[in-house]
Amino acid sequence: MQFEEICRENYARIYNYVLARTGKREAAEDITQNVFLIACQKGEAFLCHEKPIAFLYVTARNLVLEYYKAARSDEVELDETKMPVYGRDAYEELCVRKSDSVNESCYQDQVIRKLQPEERELYRKYYIDKRSMRSIARELQISEPAVRMKYMRIRSKVRKIVADFKLDEF
Repeated sequence: MQFEEICRENYARIYNYVLARTGKREAAEDITQNVFLIACQKGEAFLCHEKPIAFLYVTARNLVLEYYKAARSDEVELDETKMPVYGRDAYEELCVRKSDSVNESCYQDQVIRKLQPEERELYRKYYIDKRSMRSIARELQISEPAVRMKYMRIRSKVRKIVADFKLDEF
């Protein structure tokens, strides 16, 4: 089973599970996103897990417990140092694909043009302007986990765009 398929089939279930335990929509959204971010971090280990769906529920339960511990100490904000740094941007992906023979800046512009305006703006803020996700989240007035999920989706889309370039044929 592919990661995207597992996400599609289980995202609402995990969200409802977390919502039932927290009673707060925003907390449920943040925690659910973190569950899938952690699963994404695990990569093949998650996909090869004996029971990947059970892994999602256990992770959700653990994050709900952390949420309550943080709420008791009035520290609901997540520690950015414990959050993962995800994959590559378009430049790095192109470097891996075709090393020195590719004009990365040329392809980076092509990749950015294929993104939606909101995605393009987020891409620029993080990868080009080198801003932190925390500052982007504050500017957009959304939670950091929501910003991280947006970047995870953008990275997935960029990988598909780069794959369509068929650089191996050059």
